[in-house]
Amino acid sequence: MLILRRAIGSGLLVLALSALAMAADFDWNWHNQDTIGRTDPSVNNTSRLTESERTALIDAFVLRLQKPMSERGYDDDRIREIASTTRLRFIDLGGGGKPFLLATSLGLEGGCDARANCPFWVFRHTHDGYVSVLDTDGASYTIQPTSTNGLSDLVILRHESSSEGHLTLYTYSDGKYAEAGCYIANWPPPKDGDIQDPTISPCKAEASKPAEEKPTEPKADGAKPGDAQPADAKPAEPKADEPNPSAPPTDETKPAEPKTDETKPPGA
Repeated sequence: MLILRRAIGSGLLVLALSALAMAADFDWNWHNQDTIGRTDPSVNNTSRLTESERTALIDAFVLRLQKPMSERGYDDDRIREIASTTRLRFIDLGGGGKPFLLATSLGLEGGCDARANCPFWVFRHTHDGYVSVLDTDGASYTIQPTSTNGLSDLVILRHESSSEGHLTLYTYSDGKYAEAGCYIANWPPPKDGDIQDPTISPCKAEASKPAEEKPTEPKADGAKPGDAQPADAKPAEPKADEPNPSAPPTDETKPAEPKTDETKPPGA
């Protein structure tokens, strides 16, 4: 038992040290985060695309919006109309080729949630047109000073609350941007009216936590381990008026739809 406890303690210590090392290696300047908004050109009116590229990109956006918007009752014409308003930004991420295309669908109709987390896509220009290299969602992006395989790393911020953000680090590998790190940013209360720098910590790896040691329950009437339980021993059924934790939320528990589609990151 003592050996097991020491092993568990050593494992927790290794995890803690690894988390500290990850946080120390990750450098995110939250002042450099940026957003794509309504002042950016849309796929429908930008002059930087050929007509064939424009059509292909709108088709790609429709494909990504089709399922969620159809489930909310939108018809194909409205879905394509929303897709054609997708905002674009052309960014040089390195690699010696044409700038990458960063795209965001805006507004509640376009898939943004109550915290202004919106669909976020990255495409790379090739001889065959624009090819998807990242399909995610978030409230802002940050181009990192570091690079992988000659292309800048990206950090996507997703708002979890007014003071907490989920950060995902993406690096370029095998023709795609792949997740390379997960962090949590927590902003302390403003001081003298100024927003303070957030504290950054690695996401908790729930799956890596050791299982809790359960105490051995004493057996009644001299029963031995492995003895069969009485046939009439049934688990207690929950009362009818008690909530079932495994049941899906009812309409009464659903949050009210937001009335804004602002996409400003914390401190912006």
